[in-house]
Amino acid sequence: MITREQYFTKPRSERQDKHADELLSKVNALLAEFRQATGEPEYIDPDTDCEISGEQGGDGDGGFRTPGSITGALGSSHRQAQGVDPYDPKNKIDDWLDTFETPGGGNTKLEEYDLYREHPSATRGWCHLTTRAPGSRKRTFYP
Repeated sequence: MITREQYFTKPRSERQDKHADELLSKVNALLAEFRQATGEPEYIDPDTDCEISGEQGGDGDGGFRTPGSITGALGSSHRQAQGVDPYDPKNKIDDWLDTFETPGGGNTKLEEYDLYREHPSATRGWCHLTTRAPGSRKRTFYP
């Protein structure tokens, strides 16, 4: 389970708190279903000591990123506390989510949790999940 304390390692606003509460509730429920369905354990990143992907000494990496972060795009959903990168070292979360893909960019499991994800080809070793819809409105999108 990803906690608020693990997600936020830097100061944030009240609005970002609200965004993170929504995000983490949905992501934690999805990850719990993934573990129940597959028998997989929680994946703990050795660099972060939690389920959030990152690199040792990184600047937010897979959790919340401040506006001045050197990690990721300027418009990243991480900066509004609407995106998180669960550690997925063997891409099993992405593989499981792939089984729910539908024609035209839909995904029944992501729709159930009202989440979106970056395409697995762009996220080797982690699974980017967000509550913010991309411009394409596809559940699985290319960055």
